[in-house]
Amino acid sequence: MLTSIFLSIIANISILSTASYIFVKLIPRKKTYTLNVKQHLLMIGVSSLTSFLLMLFSVDLPKGAIIDLRHIVLILLVYYVGPTVAFPTAIFISALRLSLGVNLVSLRMAMMYVVLGCILPMVCKKLEKQFNNKYTVLLILNAICVASIALNSYFLYDNFLVYFLIYSSFLVLSSLVVILATAFIEDLLKNLALYLNEKEHAKMDFLTGLYNMRAFNKKWQRIQADKTIETTALMMIDIDYFKWINDNHGHENGNFILRQLATSLKIGAPDNELVYRVGGEEFCLILNDLPYVAQKEIAENIRSSIADKEFVLENGTSIQITVSIGLAASAQSKDMKKLFRLADRCLYMAKNQGRNKVIGELMENE
Repeated sequence: MLTSIFLSIIANISILSTASYIFVKLIPRKKTYTLNVKQHLLMIGVSSLTSFLLMLFSVDLPKGAIIDLRHIVLILLVYYVGPTVAFPTAIFISALRLSLGVNLVSLRMAMMYVVLGCILPMVCKKLEKQFNNKYTVLLILNAICVASIALNSYFLYDNFLVYFLIYSSFLVLSSLVVILATAFIEDLLKNLALYLNEKEHAKMDFLTGLYNMRAFNKKWQRIQADKTIETTALMMIDIDYFKWINDNHGHENGNFILRQLATSLKIGAPDNELVYRVGGEEFCLILNDLPYVAQKEIAENIRSSIADKEFVLENGTSIQITVSIGLAASAQSKDMKKLFRLADRCLYMAKNQGRNKVIGELMENE
């Protein structure tokens, strides 16, 4: 008897651990995200299957009652995902409980899970406002579930001491499992966050905080494949006489200027457009679905705003800098190499014509 109970407990813990791993894997690998319909359905399906497996390894009690850890699936969903997944899962848990046999006990338990699916999200929100510790919130939710299960089974026992020992032991065991499952999930989520941070840093230029050449290439590949983008342009921006700044004020001040320029370029870029650092003092900006006149206007505004701005050295001294801009635009062709070469040629022309200029060219459609 004790061996059977022990094996059931081990099986329940193993199933919950595996399910927790799968839940985290179903989370989109993005810093900000919303679950789509497919991901909602997958989570509901995995949760329901997990609950069914937990019931298969449950401990049998008198008069057809069973005890297992499927309520932990519900409280983890309530806390980490929300009612959109938790409530449908509660419905499935109820239906699956009835599939193992319909009697007075199973009917009451099925109804109890439907009620828990409704009230636990509301209770969870209130607890989160009151307690900052996730373990405290989850342990209270677990205690509510165990108390509900115990109340549903109260009439089965003639001996109150036996009843008390069973459900007090169940509360202690389930609380320990909640702590372990939460720690496991938090560790997985922490590793996911670290992975996303490293992935983001791989796309960033460490000096300016702008996106780098690798991110630029990936962005352009997406633009080339996106048929909804009708017009595109590439703007190349280069600091005039940057070598003179490094030679006369030092490389630290040169880097300081680069960081200030990066901020100015982000402010001057249109909404939702990214600025890329593609070389030492070279920056790129991609403009989509804008007429050529608007593209030239943006480039000219960036040039003039840089020329009018005072840049500060580390010692507080102000200096003026200018930029030259090459603009290559195309209405149809989105060939990255051709646009890049054309923008580079326009930038070279701007430098040769005295710097602090915008030279643009509209690429002929093929």
